[in-house]
Amino acid sequence: MKRRTALIAGAAAAALVLSACGSGGGAAGVTSFDIAVSNASEPYSIPWLVGKDQGFFAKRGVTIGEIVPGKGGGTTVRNMLSGDLPMADVGFTSVLESSEAGTPLTVVAGATQSVYGLDFYTLDSNTGVRTINDVHKWAYTNPQSVTQALSYILPKVAGATQEIERTSSGGVGEGVALLEAGTVDVAVVPPSVVAKTGKFRVVVSSADYLKKFQQSVITTTPEFAERNPDTVKAVVAGYQESVEFIRANPQKAAQLYADYIDIDVAAATTIVTKAVQYDNWGAGFDAEAIQQAVEAQRLAMNRTDLPFCDLFQKAYLPANVPTTLPAECGAAQ
Repeated sequence: MKRRTALIAGAAAAALVLSACGSGGGAAGVTSFDIAVSNASEPYSIPWLVGKDQGFFAKRGVTIGEIVPGKGGGTTVRNMLSGDLPMADVGFTSVLESSEAGTPLTVVAGATQSVYGLDFYTLDSNTGVRTINDVHKWAYTNPQSVTQALSYILPKVAGATQEIERTSSGGVGEGVALLEAGTVDVAVVPPSVVAKTGKFRVVVSSADYLKKFQQSVITTTPEFAERNPDTVKAVVAGYQESVEFIRANPQKAAQLYADYIDIDVAAATTIVTKAVQYDNWGAGFDAEAIQQAVEAQRLAMNRTDLPFCDLFQKAYLPANVPTTLPAECGAAQ
């Protein structure tokens, strides 16, 4: 606990000496910083790429520098807290578990609200694994990750009753290596990797079982939000404008994404188009998506209750997004 507190204090102190160089958008305090993004080579990064390219953050007085990739789970939270990264687009389940462990965090906006991009694959040559009922060894990326929570809730929703051994691979690439070694039956293989090779076959399409799921959220520390409210509002509003731009201009978004991760524009276009179809991104709070993620994490942590309502702060959301929290939150703000 003392180490976590020290990390938070260090991150906040570092953030407060960053350049306040923005203008024109009314943002005050810290207005220039890098952003931590879970698995930045995947679609999580697209709204940030668009916002930077189109000036949606800059026109509000905020400069987003580098997109700093995390590996999912608690690693992205630690990236945020241990560096000059006062805000992050991080897996919601890792925020839940980190908060439960005593790390002060505030969720200021939604981000990724579907399970698009989190399908579980096997090698195409593995003829013994065809459906979710055939999965006995299931790899997820990291502890506290969305993929860990999905490894629990997907079999439950599907009615699968077999014994399942769950393994933390340590990352997406490591999960692929476990598949190739024959150590596990399924692992998450993201769209960017699938687009580059034809050797994987989907076994569990997560969206077949879960329509909505809060994959990631925009988070910060309570101290940073309280000291820099205009900056937080500017980032959230810029993110939402980026989402709206992607819906209207998927080809432009795809070109930015293709250039960023070095894949074919046609493959990037397919990824962006499908993400739009799944309503993948949104800065607002979606009660159904949040509740589904909470229930998945409760399963993963083997507990019936997991406080989360106080994490969400509606004060930083723009007026044009939903602000609905699950019913159990009542009038939580």
